[in-house]
Amino acid sequence: MSESNLPLTEDAVEREPLSSDFVNLNDDFSKFSEECAFSFDALAAVSRESECITPHTSEGSRHLCYWLKYQVIGYREKIDEMQDSWRVLNRRQ
Repeated sequence: MSESNLPLTEDAVEREPLSSDFVNLNDDFSKFSEECAFSFDALAAVSRESECITPHTSEGSRHLCYWLKYQVIGYREKIDEMQDSWRVLNRRQ
């Protein structure tokens, strides 16, 4: 029986979606990282021109920081969940 015709083990079946989830998380994080770089550059530019900081600018900055904080928390939770899943799979071996 060739290697490609071997039946998949339970672990292999579980690893496939986990691997796909990892690729998706990596892609999402790359996009998020690019957004952060843009946002940080914008915040730095505004802070250099203090006369530009209006109440609307201040509220926008506050909102952006709040959004960033919870995005980071979400990524940390997804990474922790994936690590836990990999640990369970690796303990079976």
